[in-house]
Amino acid sequence: MAPDATDLALLPQWLADGQAALEAAQFAEAATAFERAAHALPTEWALHVMATNAWRLAGRVVAERAAWRWAYHAGRPTTAEALYQLGTGLLETGAPAEARDCFEQVVRQRPRDAAALAALASARRADGDPHGAWPLVQRALTLAHTMPSLLLTAAQVRHALGDTTGARQWLAKAEKMRPGHRLQQIQLAFAHLLDGARAPGWEAFEARGLPERPAHGRDWRGEPLAGQSIAVVMEQGLGDLFHFVRYVRRLEAAGPSRVVLECPPTAVDLLVASGFDAVPTGTLPATDWAVPLLSLPLRLGSDTDTAADLVPYLGTGTASAPIVRPLQVTAAPRVGLVARGNPAFLATRLRDLDDEHVEQLLAIPDVQWVWLQHGQPVPAAATPARPVELPPLDGDWLQTARLIASLDAVVSVDTAVAHLAGAMGIPVYILVPHAPDWRWGLERTDCAWYPSVTLVRQPAPLDWAGAVTTLRRHLAPRQPVG
Repeated sequence: MAPDATDLALLPQWLADGQAALEAAQFAEAATAFERAAHALPTEWALHVMATNAWRLAGRVVAERAAWRWAYHAGRPTTAEALYQLGTGLLETGAPAEARDCFEQVVRQRPRDAAALAALASARRADGDPHGAWPLVQRALTLAHTMPSLLLTAAQVRHALGDTTGARQWLAKAEKMRPGHRLQQIQLAFAHLLDGARAPGWEAFEARGLPERPAHGRDWRGEPLAGQSIAVVMEQGLGDLFHFVRYVRRLEAAGPSRVVLECPPTAVDLLVASGFDAVPTGTLPATDWAVPLLSLPLRLGSDTDTAADLVPYLGTGTASAPIVRPLQVTAAPRVGLVARGNPAFLATRLRDLDDEHVEQLLAIPDVQWVWLQHGQPVPAAATPARPVELPPLDGDWLQTARLIASLDAVVSVDTAVAHLAGAMGIPVYILVPHAPDWRWGLERTDCAWYPSVTLVRQPAPLDWAGAVTTLRRHLAPRQPVG
């Protein structure tokens, strides 16, 4: 299709607007202007790069992913260099299927390019195909066996295959060539922690990139706290907050005069109702010490202590009441459902359910489903066995906790609601990918972190149908659970 003459006439203005916004550090506005230019002239590859770079500067992962995907569909380049850049942008923003196609084209053009083979292996791993990724790594290793980044890719693929010993061996080789590299250390942490909470994993996890410490407060690394105050600094996502806040109880037992916890504004009421001294992000008071939330297991010397004995450590407070009135007595348990997590998460391809599998869940008989998916509607094509409850959720986590407290159980992918329900001691069935997050381990169906959690695993990569079949047996107690 030929470019629209009106759009072409406006192209210089859009470029000027984008550049002016860029210089003013108004990155989202710059990205919008550059996107208009790219849509007017989709075959001009540089315009797509300008738009995606601006979205990256704005910190808008979902928008950047959409821009890369639009470039893939509308303005896909043909040179190996540009295809590699496109594939890298897609992979880094969580679009592995499209990235895989780009890198396959690069490998066809450059079959002996070790970096291209490694990139294709990474895309296949992220797309749920670690078995297809490993032969590519082996091919690349015959071409460049001393490339540290390739050794890291080898470790990541072995990790995705469940071979944590092999992953650590490849990381040891990479460490000799590139000592102390941050990504290698993080991967080493995951390889250790996937086998269980252990001090070596917590030590390597310090490479993750620690949050900025408040101007007041020394960096706490286990010093005596009697009579002194300490701030716990928020980092990463809400699921990590709900998971790691258990260790604040261990910190309180060390005898400080005050432990104050930083958290997003939407979680303050929940944490206060649970008995924590919590303040909104950016409002920590002056304290003697400060510590990152996810560093607590290491700095407390927790090693294998998962603090599961503290569950439940989140709740609604004694005066709280459910926001949804319980149904009349019925044989059908009321079960909350979360099928997708934060769309900015880079591994949505592996973690989230598609509409087809949501429909399969909603079709399970003798269950009264309660939709806990804040901001996302029930799939239009779903035909539930009975009407799905649609409670009014506004993002406040105390409200969500009150609703969860009124349920018989929760079914969730690996996201914040699963951690909240587990921390409350509510029965939770967590749908776990075949290559799971480190905290869920590789095989067990119970959970070291939450006594009330049952892990429902994919029997093979991307096999949500198999996981749904297992869940169906769990939710139908008259049938044996295999």
